[in-house]
Amino acid sequence: MTNREKNTEKRPNIVLFVSDHFRREALGHTGNEVKATPFLDTYAGTEAVSFKHAFCQNPVCVPSRCSFLSGRYPHVEGFRTMHHLQSARDQNILRELKKAGYYVYFGGKNDVFKKEIPVNEYCDYRSDAFHEYNCIRDGVPLEAEFHSVLGKFTKEEILAAEKEKENSRYEKNKRNYYALYQGLMETDNPLAVGYTGLEDAQIEDALRFIKEYKGDRPLCIYLALMLPHPHYAATEADYRAIDADKIEIPVRLDEKQRKNKASILEGIRKNHRLYEWKDEELKEFKHMYYAMVHHIDHNFSRMITCLKEKGIYDDTDVLLFSDHGDYAGEYEIAEINQNTFEDVLTNIPLLIKPHKGIACTPRISEALIELTDVAITIAELTGIRLPESHFGISLLPLLEKEEEIRDAVFCEGGRLENEIHCTDGGHKPEALYWARTSVQESIPEHTKAVMIRDKEYKYIYRLYEGDEFYDLENDPKEMYNEIKNVHFEEKIAIMKERLLRFLIETTDCVPKYRDER
Repeated sequence: MTNREKNTEKRPNIVLFVSDHFRREALGHTGNEVKATPFLDTYAGTEAVSFKHAFCQNPVCVPSRCSFLSGRYPHVEGFRTMHHLQSARDQNILRELKKAGYYVYFGGKNDVFKKEIPVNEYCDYRSDAFHEYNCIRDGVPLEAEFHSVLGKFTKEEILAAEKEKENSRYEKNKRNYYALYQGLMETDNPLAVGYTGLEDAQIEDALRFIKEYKGDRPLCIYLALMLPHPHYAATEADYRAIDADKIEIPVRLDEKQRKNKASILEGIRKNHRLYEWKDEELKEFKHMYYAMVHHIDHNFSRMITCLKEKGIYDDTDVLLFSDHGDYAGEYEIAEINQNTFEDVLTNIPLLIKPHKGIACTPRISEALIELTDVAITIAELTGIRLPESHFGISLLPLLEKEEEIRDAVFCEGGRLENEIHCTDGGHKPEALYWARTSVQESIPEHTKAVMIRDKEYKYIYRLYEGDEFYDLENDPKEMYNEIKNVHFEEKIAIMKERLLRFLIETTDCVPKYRDER
């Protein structure tokens, strides 16, 4: 009997542990020796399948989340920016789980639903440490539909944390500011260490909720966490856990290499000013990133322990993944960008542990997969259905045995020249993200672009400037754009043809319901 054919009367619980800015490269069990993920490294070999070649469909938060919760690509319904979110008519697996009788706990950042969507439409319990922090800081009451998770902190402590963060970044004309670098924080205020304190508060709320839950409905725990989202900051415990000697110097490109890559990268690089940092300083920058990843690893281990102590672990599906990755100093750039597709941005961790009764062979899978595959996989694990069209492929067969389900994966970003509303621009120079968003105001820098990648090559079509092509086996760090290399002409033509087919197949999704005329 296959995994698809196995059904139980009682639906399993499900935990979706979603991090932010977590790149697959940081995982120890896929080759990184810095010791950032000790728990995940053991977990992947004993209880879960870890997908080494999992890719997001847009390298920034909102488009990626709208995509993986619907099973649709960002371009299908215009979810291509940080400011265009899902409405009541848009397909979302959380809403479908709630309709099917699940008690849905939604903890953490939104970045999916429009603000006017009633919370009770997609979950039963809502908390958000980041949103609550901002409310307290700004003197705004927390909405009644939100449960408080920061009750133990006073407004004075939150304002003090803000001051510590500002002091650690230096003034705006210093190199730390736009790079969002705080560094090692020696403080008694946990909220001053990047997003670590908020992350812990959110995790503790989820663990408390699970321990106290006595309902008879199956649980869906959706945790939309912050780490390792910059600021790049760490506690001493996480910092010391990293093997500094194993950290590689971030990639630096020479002038010729930079000119052959996307023009937006050079604009961001000049604003971030990481080219002023010495190699050892950039390694330290990366050290902070790995330390934040280590904190995720620790909190995930707490979640697994909680499920086991509650006695529901065997009856729970567990998925850990991220919306996208992070440059973390590579190419002398910090954080993310919306229309470039290096693996450090697009290749993300995905680990799945199914409930008892679903065949699973814990291992590292080499199959190419996308985050569009998450929603249909959740649906099949829980015995529900997605009511509308999607482009995902269920990963259930891959939990048991290795097979290829995709010949390529895709990622997209950018805008048309007249789509000014699709930028994140408008920030003043004192804004933290000005270094990146100000460059989006220019064309060709913020050109529309689409990536197609298989296991050996990556081709990127860029609408208003030169395309990119990388030989990943010989150039895994994507330093040499081979688009003009005649040796690859045939492969480039094949990938262009495959990209055209992809765009035709995924142009839109016609609703299955009919409107009255």
